[in-house]
Amino acid sequence: MPSRFVPPTIRLADHTYVLPPERIAAHPLPQRDESKLLVYRANTQSIEHRMFRDLPALLPERSLLVVNRTRVIAARIHLVKPTGGVVELLLTDPLHPLRDPAVVLASHEPSVWRGLIGGRNVQPGMVLTEPHCDLRVTVIERQGTEAAVELQWDRDISLSHVLSEVGHLPLPPYLHREANEDDATRYQTVYAVEEGSVAAPTAGLHFTEDVLTALEQRGIERVDCTLHVGLGTFRPVEAEKIEDHVMHAERFGITRVALERMHQHLLQDQSWVTVVGTTSLRTMESVYAFGSKILRDGIDANPTADVDQWDAFDVSLNGFSRSDVIASVLSWLDYHGVDEVWGETQLMIAPGCRIAMADALVTNFHQPGNTLLLLVAGFCGGDHWRDVYEAALKNDYRFLSYGDSSLLIRGTW
Repeated sequence: MPSRFVPPTIRLADHTYVLPPERIAAHPLPQRDESKLLVYRANTQSIEHRMFRDLPALLPERSLLVVNRTRVIAARIHLVKPTGGVVELLLTDPLHPLRDPAVVLASHEPSVWRGLIGGRNVQPGMVLTEPHCDLRVTVIERQGTEAAVELQWDRDISLSHVLSEVGHLPLPPYLHREANEDDATRYQTVYAVEEGSVAAPTAGLHFTEDVLTALEQRGIERVDCTLHVGLGTFRPVEAEKIEDHVMHAERFGITRVALERMHQHLLQDQSWVTVVGTTSLRTMESVYAFGSKILRDGIDANPTADVDQWDAFDVSLNGFSRSDVIASVLSWLDYHGVDEVWGETQLMIAPGCRIAMADALVTNFHQPGNTLLLLVAGFCGGDHWRDVYEAALKNDYRFLSYGDSSLLIRGTW
C-alpha cells in the first residue's frame, strides 16, 4: 500500500549554518568520554554544558538505551588499471548474491558491490588489480563516480580477510587525511560487532567501558540494533527542497531478543528510551513504521520490512502505541518463523515528521545542509536546532565525526 502523505516543503537552505574549518575535529581526544556534552531540554528550551562521562546521571534510572552495533569495514582500496594508473575504490554496499554485508563479507565466493571510483578512463569491462594480493575487481557499470563492481580472488579466504589485508578504513573526506593505526580502534565503537558500514555511527564513539558500567549501575539497559551506513553518507544533497531528494536505502535489523526486551520495557511505568546516534534513531523509527504497517494492513500484507522514504510523514501510520508496534513485529517474526527482522530503509526524518520511539537522542554535531541536520531539526522541533548549534559554536565545541556530543531531550520524567 503506498504511503499516504503530503510531501513537506522544507528548503535545505533554511537548515544550514557557517562551520569554520578549524572547528572540525581532525583527530579524536585521548579519552573517548572526555568529550563535551551539550544537553538540550525541549520542554524548557534550556541548554547546559556537561562532559560525556556525565551521561549516565542525566538519563532516568531503569530506562532503555538503544545503540547501533555495526562495525566499519576496511572499504577503501587502491587498485591499478591495466595501463598502470592508480584507481581508488570505496565499497559501499553489496548487490549480489545478497544485500546483507555481514554474510557477503564472511563468504569465500565472488560478490558484486556498489561503490565509488576515483580515477580517469575507468570503463565497464575493465579489470582492476590490487598489486599486493590476488584481488581482481571488474567494473560492471559506471555512472560518474558511482559504479557496480565484481570482486574475485583465488585463495580460500573470506572477503573480510581480503579487505583486512589490502583495505583501509574510509575516514570522512572532510578530515583531509588517511586513516592511521589509532583510527583502526578509535573509528569503531567499543560495542561494534556486525561488519558492514562504510562510516562509523559516530555518536557511539564517545562510549567507554566505564560509561557502560555506570549506565548498568543505574539500571539502564542496553539494547542493540544494526544499521549499516552506506552510499548515502557520501552522497551530497543537491536538491533545494527535501521532497526532491532521494534517500539512499540502508540495511537495518534487530533481533527477537532485543525486541522482547524492548517490549517488556515499554510495558513498564518508566518506559523512557534514549537512542544513540542518527542511525539508531532511523532504525527504531523504521521498526515503528514497519510495525504500524502490520497493525494497519495485517500481518500477511508486509512480507518484507522495507521502509519507504516518507513513512514518517504518513498519517495513516500514526497513533499506534510503541508497545503495540513492537508486539506486532514480534508476531510477524512468529508468523514467518524467524528470529531477526532485516529490511532496507530509505526513511527521511525531518521537521514535521512523526518521531515515535525516542525520548532522547545522543548525537554529534553535523555538517550544514545535510539530511542528518534535518533529522536533528525534526527531533528538536521548530527552529530550536539553531539554538543548539549556536551554543555549540559559541562554547568551542568540536564538530563532526571526531567532535563533541549532544544529548537532545524531547520527553520529561
